[in-house]
Amino acid sequence: MRYNPTPTAIRCPFCQTPISVPVHRIVDAVDQPELKPRLLSGQLNAFTCPNCRNSGALTAPFMYHDASKELALIFLPMETGMSNADQQRLIGQLTQAVINSTPPEKRKAYLLQPQQFFTLQSLVDAILGADGITPEMIQTQQARIDLLRRLLETRDEAAFETLVRESDAVIDDAFIQLVTVAMASAQADRQADEFAHLATVRTRLLELSSAGKKIKAESDLINSVLANPTRENLLEALLKAPDSDAREALLAVGRAMLDYPFFQQLTGRIDAAKADGDAAEAARITELRKEILALRDKLDAQAQQALAQRATILREIMVSEDITQAVRARISLIDDLFLSVLTSEMQAAQQAGDAKTFERLQQIGNAAVQAIQSRQPPELVFLNALLSAEYPNQTRALLERNRRALAPELVEWLEMVAVDLRQDGRQEASDHLTKVVAQARELMGATAAG
Repeated sequence: MRYNPTPTAIRCPFCQTPISVPVHRIVDAVDQPELKPRLLSGQLNAFTCPNCRNSGALTAPFMYHDASKELALIFLPMETGMSNADQQRLIGQLTQAVINSTPPEKRKAYLLQPQQFFTLQSLVDAILGADGITPEMIQTQQARIDLLRRLLETRDEAAFETLVRESDAVIDDAFIQLVTVAMASAQADRQADEFAHLATVRTRLLELSSAGKKIKAESDLINSVLANPTRENLLEALLKAPDSDAREALLAVGRAMLDYPFFQQLTGRIDAAKADGDAAEAARITELRKEILALRDKLDAQAQQALAQRATILREIMVSEDITQAVRARISLIDDLFLSVLTSEMQAAQQAGDAKTFERLQQIGNAAVQAIQSRQPPELVFLNALLSAEYPNQTRALLERNRRALAPELVEWLEMVAVDLRQDGRQEASDHLTKVVAQARELMGATAAG
């Protein structure tokens, strides 16, 4: 079950401006997995003041629940100054809310005895410990979180560049992934200002840090292939790729082009280098050919393994008594590949005239779509609908039906998504959404004037 945050009115601790913060009282690691990294990175219940632009996080009690690890943890910050009676009352309310939303057959004793934590760090350590993360790994992650906080708090550009330069050794792929996860969490909570600030920090890290420059170079190569997916472009990108990781990423998006004509072109480059007397280049491309063949085989093996895994999941769901519950229990693996396997099985059943199996598979498909949609924030559902709708008539009709939801924060978020789409090389989708945003602003203006 998804637990909606509670809007909480506070005064900005920096400038005393009244603001509203969406506060999560229950963090469910299974049904709302996007909240877990937000908690671990110190971004849960975060806010950015629209007046002074300072950022912070509201210290509020909450319950962390992870049914997969049988964890029920209560955070009771000492700063709240709650009496023991109030603490027990709150623990009872949060625990009862989780129990009520848990199917009877899933209710276990651990829910009745939640562990209590009075500091956020002790709760985070318990979560990470349950994930099998060692104290050394916890210290490393905490160092990353502390650095992210310092970067977010550093508004002066020169000071920011100095901090990045001094921290270059610890700003690695994992650190930039931490920033990306924090962005996703802010986006899910419709924290437009927080999202924008994190996005700016990530962009600057890609420009300034060694790891960021490497990631950006790989991304540019991949986008160049996606923008013009030809064998020639794929080969050029592979020749320019800085390392094996970048080449593997390129092959993941260009696997379909690894055919006989592609390897003919690759062999032609080797022959051309030999003809020019460049033995070193010929040797380099020859080694590249061996690596490409090995990476291709690795990707194919991974694809076969993933396909077999989804087929096994489908068989498990087929024989389950409760399809909906079986799908929800495996939601992390209900993806496009699973739906592809499902579609193939439905076609096979239809061709065989097996109406009973086809109906069962159809029920699984409906449950899968509902489960996926239930995990998506309303804003994401709305975004996907706008991207799928035809401009201008269908998009205008969709905006009209959702006129009440067109708050400035939502429209600003749609603008940020349009920018992200353009940076990811999806120019057509970006242009489409940009025009829709203009429609939304026009509609908001008409509403205000009326």
